[in-house]
Amino acid sequence: MKCSSLLPIVVLFALGTLASWVVEGSEKASAKIGACPSRKPAKCLVYEKPACKSDWNCPGKKKCCRDNCGIKCLAPVAISKPVNKKPGKCPVVNARCMMLNPPNRCETDGQCERNYKCCEGMCGKACILPVAA
Repeated sequence: MKCSSLLPIVVLFALGTLASWVVEGSEKASAKIGACPSRKPAKCLVYEKPACKSDWNCPGKKKCCRDNCGIKCLAPVAISKPVNKKPGKCPVVNARCMMLNPPNRCETDGQCERNYKCCEGMCGKACILPVAA
């Protein structure tokens, strides 16, 4: 077999491999519809091993969310209207976690209990007690 007759086969093989990477990457980068349910801040003595790394590791409509003592697949909550703006200002965060695309615990202030606001935290958005404006 001549080298020139192998070229189309090699090109098709390479394109097939690249196409699967593109599809896999786009699926992992996007998130499923909804937001992670808010959780009351809690201190954990032992953190559980993460059950997922992205929404796509979770079955059905479940999302990969931070729970009180670990990361789990949880049923999402509807994202409420962004007009639910609570008073106060989000605190300044000086550190960032090393996780790529950390999951958000909230998207709007309306998803947070009491007077907590949805603010950018160390590892994604979370319900945080605001500072005076």
